[in-house]
Amino acid sequence: MFIFSYWFSRLVAADPGRKRLKTASKATISVITAVVIMLIVLKAAGSSQITAAILSGVIGLMGILVVNDETTKAKKVTTVLVALSSAVSLGIGSFLSRYGQAENVFLVLLVFLSFYLQKFGIRYFSLSMVAFMSFYFASILHVTFSQLPWLLAGVIVGACCAFIYNFVIFKDRPSNVLRSSMKSFHIQVNLVLDLIIELIQKKQIEPAQIKQYNRNIKKLAEYARVASEELGNTDPHDIWPGVTAEQMRLYVFDTVMLLQTYSPAIRKLSELKAFNHFDIQQVLLKLVESIREAEVLNENPTHSLTDAAQHLQELRQKLSELEPQDERYKDWLYLIRRIETISNHVIDEAYELQQAIVKQEKQPQKEAEEQEDEEDNDEEKGLKPSTKKSIQAVITAVATLVFGSFLSPSHQYWALLAGYLVLLGTETIGSTFVKAVQRSVGTLLGAAVGFVVASYVSPGILEVTLLFICVFMAFYFFPITYSFMSFWITMMLAFMYDMLLGGISESLLLARVLDTVVGVGIGLAVSALVFPKRTRDKITDTSVEYVAALKEFVHTYLHRFTKQYAFANLADKGMELEKKLKQLHVDSDPIIKGFVGRSRLQQFLTVFTAINYYAKHLVASSTRNEAFYKEAEFHGVVKEVEEKVASNFTQLEKALRGERGTYVYTLEDVRQKIEQSLDYFDTSVQSRNLQHLQLLHNIYYVWKINQSVVHLAKELGAEEISNED
Repeated sequence: MFIFSYWFSRLVAADPGRKRLKTASKATISVITAVVIMLIVLKAAGSSQITAAILSGVIGLMGILVVNDETTKAKKVTTVLVALSSAVSLGIGSFLSRYGQAENVFLVLLVFLSFYLQKFGIRYFSLSMVAFMSFYFASILHVTFSQLPWLLAGVIVGACCAFIYNFVIFKDRPSNVLRSSMKSFHIQVNLVLDLIIELIQKKQIEPAQIKQYNRNIKKLAEYARVASEELGNTDPHDIWPGVTAEQMRLYVFDTVMLLQTYSPAIRKLSELKAFNHFDIQQVLLKLVESIREAEVLNENPTHSLTDAAQHLQELRQKLSELEPQDERYKDWLYLIRRIETISNHVIDEAYELQQAIVKQEKQPQKEAEEQEDEEDNDEEKGLKPSTKKSIQAVITAVATLVFGSFLSPSHQYWALLAGYLVLLGTETIGSTFVKAVQRSVGTLLGAAVGFVVASYVSPGILEVTLLFICVFMAFYFFPITYSFMSFWITMMLAFMYDMLLGGISESLLLARVLDTVVGVGIGLAVSALVFPKRTRDKITDTSVEYVAALKEFVHTYLHRFTKQYAFANLADKGMELEKKLKQLHVDSDPIIKGFVGRSRLQQFLTVFTAINYYAKHLVASSTRNEAFYKEAEFHGVVKEVEEKVASNFTQLEKALRGERGTYVYTLEDVRQKIEQSLDYFDTSVQSRNLQHLQLLHNIYYVWKINQSVVHLAKELGAEEISNED
């Protein structure tokens, strides 16, 4: 029963904001509507041009998928222009069809423009992409002027369907997406809390349980990123009156931090036999269960946070009863305190949200300090990336056209399309290689399965239904894996060929697979030989970006201790660090999946992940709002730490770029000086000692971050020096 409930909850939460479901549904229904309407029109007019219905479906699909402008108004304009772009491209295609190689030249030009114009904005890419696909369609079918009117009618019908489904029936409702995203987030939170309860109850934790927990934590971090992004598009006050985006982000961040803290702490507590202390085990269980049951965003919750607060107080009471000097407790007492601290943050943030919803009063948003963004006036020397990619695409297009005409003269553009798509959205040789393999494997499996299924299914309603199912599945799984998309698209083409050609042959599907392999192979070769960008260079760029963001993050954190009323929205900055770390993992994926050099890269990623974990602890610091220290001595200490840590970040950036002569400060002498200057026994300076202890607590994870930065820099050849040097 637990397993069924677990997987059902996973299924419900699997699509945060239901974005994939909405996009795939819109695309599929738009295709179906466009095709059906055109078939009805064609039948009423007595025309047999089924190609017009197919083109209508293609435009209905692309009008959904390629229109990605930032605002709804801009999307509407682009959707109208999509129809115009397709119509012009079809007209040119029908005109050039009689001039032999002229259509190939224009097709190559469209390939160039679709990559080159990306630098001017997403709209230009969308229009070029539609123009390319429309011309590709016209070239395959050898469209003539006599066919053009019906094809233009198909374009209009397809664009109208896309417009209606995008902006009328399924129009964007950011508030619904945010609500759904938070629902997915809470479902995943409860799944993780269920696993935590199971870990606390177990006398011995199995490795399989830890792996399951870690997988769910990764999912939770992903859902948290989605929710945080939606908070940038939607004011949560519209859904939960009284709640601000800042409060919600901090609550989401704290919750993820809590559950990431639980895993190593509980595992260690289990190893140290801490749960043999029955009272501690039971209080922890009650605390976790009460947090799980709390309905934070419910205006009339049946389960409030009062129980969680009471159990947290019980845990504090138990901690006060245990003597730190007792040998039985000293090894694990600090772990319980860590759980208590972060649990307190989550309960406080959740309580604030609940109170804000109950009062339903708009909270004033804090305004961050205005900072002038320094414009980067350093223009990249040589050709820009968009120009380089365009040249790569042109060379790939010419080569695939030549090879395609030899391999399968009747389908010479298949190889071109494969080469075009494998270059789309890839920046490095490694990412192009991964995409090439995924497309080849997906196409091979899709062709095999599609051929078998099509041979057993007669053309008719069932095959049409399967075709539309393939469309839905392709675009539902596209954000997850490119292989799945290729698989379903190839299956869809198998059904389409079967219907259009009255049957499908092995040679036709074999040609499809062969052309795909040749196309992606040429695209990969061009990526590796013409303006190649190595995967390691991309990893370096992303690493430097992460370190620069981390430098700003730590500066903002320490700045609050020396400047009164300094505001720091660390939750937002923490989420930004999380995104950059995720991008670093994505960029490293081609090497990690390979064999050469992955061991050292994995070690570097581990250190970056640890740094990110320490940075999140800074967000979870107990001193969040006013952290100003009045003592001048503390100002000097913090200032020194800030300057040396900033220097280390700068030196690490240089080391990552391969520069020589870099150096880093260990700061151990500064740390010793701070810790040894605390006088526990002088009661006349009790207030000062309290501030001193607070400072030690607040910069503990700054030391941890600095140690990791020093380690990375030394691995890259930097020299370690002490503060006196």
